[in-house]
Amino acid sequence: MADKILGYKELFKVLLEYHINFIKRLSREGYEQIFSILLIPLADADETEIRELVNPLLRESDRLFYIDGNLIAMLPGTDWNGAQKVHKTILAALGESEKEDCVVEYPTDGTDAFTLIGNLYAQLEEIKVQK
Repeated sequence: MADKILGYKELFKVLLEYHINFIKRLSREGYEQIFSILLIPLADADETEIRELVNPLLRESDRLFYIDGNLIAMLPGTDWNGAQKVHKTILAALGESEKEDCVVEYPTDGTDAFTLIGNLYAQLEEIKVQK
């Protein structure tokens, strides 16, 4: 069965919480970890097409979500600069023109799932207001 992009808000939040707790555990053992979350608004996108075009470009540890017309990529071990590169790669694969990015980085932009998601969507709203 083909792997589907997860479209559940709660599952996304749970995965973020799990990853944050995992990172905290690793940091107690001396490992410093970061991750980024990238959001690309794609209101009328075909989820199957996105999966086919984008999944091969990502690492096995990366996770995609399509929530409310937005493609969201959780990128473990990726800083803000790396997320910018992934953003450009995804847009090129989808044949999309340049779009402003919405990227948050743990722990810089928040240390819990609620704050990270809130900051991510705040960036999206700011972009919408500027247009």
